[in-house]
Amino acid sequence: MKFKINNILICTCYYIFLTIANTHADTDTPTKNAAAPLKKSDLCTKCTCDQPNNLIDCTSNLSSWLSKDEWDFLIDGDFALETIKLDHNNISKIPILKTYAVKHLYFGNNEIDSIAIGAFQNLSDLTSLDLSHNKLTSKVLLPDVFRGPYTTTDYKALVNMKSLNLGHNDLHFLDADLFEHIPNLEELILCSNNFQLLDGLSEVAISGLGSLKTLDISYMELATLPQTILHGPRDLETFIAAGNLFHELPKALTFAKNLASLVLNENPIEDLQGDNLFPVMTNLKYLSMSYMPKLRHIGAGAMSGLQNLTELILSDNKFLVEIDELAFAKNLTDGQYMNYPPLEKIYLNNCNLTAISRSLLVRWDKLAVLDLRFNPWNCEESNDYLISILLPQINTTTPLLAKNVRCETPSELTDVEVLSVATDRLSGNTSGSSIFWVGLLVFILIALPITLGIVVLYRRGCFTLHKHDGASSSALYNRARFNDDFQI
Repeated sequence: MKFKINNILICTCYYIFLTIANTHADTDTPTKNAAAPLKKSDLCTKCTCDQPNNLIDCTSNLSSWLSKDEWDFLIDGDFALETIKLDHNNISKIPILKTYAVKHLYFGNNEIDSIAIGAFQNLSDLTSLDLSHNKLTSKVLLPDVFRGPYTTTDYKALVNMKSLNLGHNDLHFLDADLFEHIPNLEELILCSNNFQLLDGLSEVAISGLGSLKTLDISYMELATLPQTILHGPRDLETFIAAGNLFHELPKALTFAKNLASLVLNENPIEDLQGDNLFPVMTNLKYLSMSYMPKLRHIGAGAMSGLQNLTELILSDNKFLVEIDELAFAKNLTDGQYMNYPPLEKIYLNNCNLTAISRSLLVRWDKLAVLDLRFNPWNCEESNDYLISILLPQINTTTPLLAKNVRCETPSELTDVEVLSVATDRLSGNTSGSSIFWVGLLVFILIALPITLGIVVLYRRGCFTLHKHDGASSSALYNRARFNDDFQI
């Protein structure tokens, strides 16, 4: 029994000794997983490491893909980077990336033609991904490229992904299930891909994005849009469809009920009249239709469905000659008065307009910006509202925009600033007014006292030509009071 007790004591002491020894050893030895000083790494020598902004910028600084050691430095570094920029580096392939808390990842302007299945599955915090200006094809861009990590039953979605830029690639269509693993996309950029047609598969892919707020399909050589393509993204706020081949307004706009901004620049639409009018879009505040190569007329009611429009850009439409005075007017109450949008900024510069109707808007004075420069304006009296009211108003609020507003007709005023014509007319009116006031002053100072004197003398009988007999005079005569002499 005594022997067993001694053994227990010996073992206990030995265990305590080992514990103390290990404690000292841990104190003297650096922690294996201690964070490495990222600033001193080779990666931050080649790239710009911006710790305050949680950014590493390797734009044009890499000769190849990040090595294993460089990724390890990122992962084990002493501060996390939310933004990684790898633009302009001739990267051709994207492998499966290691787990990292990056939120914004930029691969623009590379040579990427291959992306591994599940390439981003370990980046659960990824919010925005830029794959623009690469060589991606529709066959390479498969749904599983964007799949998340595998669970016991299925692959998780990358639920934090909000923005995806696929612009300037070689895409011709989209897989119908392309976005199934990134269902919460709010911004999708597809510009400058040669689609020519949004087929049924592409329509299904886009219309399935219920959270989409911004869609850019500009410069895709599209002549038409599927009518229901905007039916799914009910929260769409910004729609950019510039540089396509639309000859009339897309019927799909009818479903864009919550659209706030619309850009249709550089489309060959000729006229907005007849059946080619904007649908009712009560939330639209910004509309841009500039550099339209064929636009000539904006007819009555063309924009009457845009009753909350605040900014309109119609600049650089070289053939635009007419905006109907009822282009914005809408009768909302079936009464005699028309309703107009609360426009604050209108850009009509560099068009072919010669006149502008006073009744185009009701509250011209509410405009903060009105740009009428570089149009061949008619400076005859028929355009007097432009000359006498609008140009002086512009000169008061934004003097720079009052310059280069020039007359084209009549010939004697060709190339004369409209503001000069307005000033001359104002000076002429001022001269006429001065003559009137001088005449009135002369009348008050000279003619009025003479008139009063004549009245007083008349009432005293100084102009009587025949003397009446005494009785008659006594009967009819009552001496006037002193004050009566000055009553008129």
